[in-house]
Amino acid sequence: MYKENLQFNQYYHMYNRGNNKEALFKEDRNYYYFLDLYKKYIYPIADLYAYCLLPTHYHFLLRIKALDELEGIYQDESQIWRQVRTFLGTYTKAINKTYNRSGHLFEGWYSRKIVLKDEYFFHLITYIHQNPQTHGIVSDFRIWPYSSYHAYKRKDVRSAVAKSVFSDHDLYNTILAIQEMYMTDISDFDFG
Repeated sequence: MYKENLQFNQYYHMYNRGNNKEALFKEDRNYYYFLDLYKKYIYPIADLYAYCLLPTHYHFLLRIKALDELEGIYQDESQIWRQVRTFLGTYTKAINKTYNRSGHLFEGWYSRKIVLKDEYFFHLITYIHQNPQTHGIVSDFRIWPYSSYHAYKRKDVRSAVAKSVFSDHDLYNTILAIQEMYMTDISDFDFG
C-alpha cells in the first residue's frame, strides 16, 4: 500500500503500535534506546514538540524541517521517509536480537496525521502527554517518565524536544497554559 511521503515544513502527529499489540518497550532501557535512535535519525530532519512512549505504542508531534534548514543533505521528500524507516528498522533489529524474536515489531506503516490548525497542535500536545493516564497505565500522567511533559516542566534543553520551543517564550508559555487548562478533559478532540 502506497503512503504519501512526509512533506518538508509540515507538522505531523506520528504514531504506531506493536504488531499484534505486542510490547515495543519491554524494559526501561528500551525507552531510552528508542529516544537515542530518534535523536540520531529524526532529530536532524525534524523539530519535536511532544512525545510519549508507552509499552505498546508511541506518539510524536513533530515538524519536518524546511528544505533550506536541512543544509543540502536531503534533496527530496522520499529521503525523509527513508530516515524514518531506518530509525524504526534499527530499533526493530535491536529488539529482535536482544529478545531472540523475529519478524515485524511494528504494526504496518507508521501512521501520521497532518496538523494544519494551531488549535489541533496545542491540544495534541496535551493528548500525547495524557496518554499514559488515558490508557490506565498510571493514575496521573505527570508521573510517567517516558514523555516530553517533564522536559516542558523543567525547560530541559537536553531533551529530544526542539530547543526552539524553549527559546520561543510565547510558544512555550502557550503550551504550558493550554496543558494546564485541559488537564482533565480532552475527550472532545479526535487525535487518531
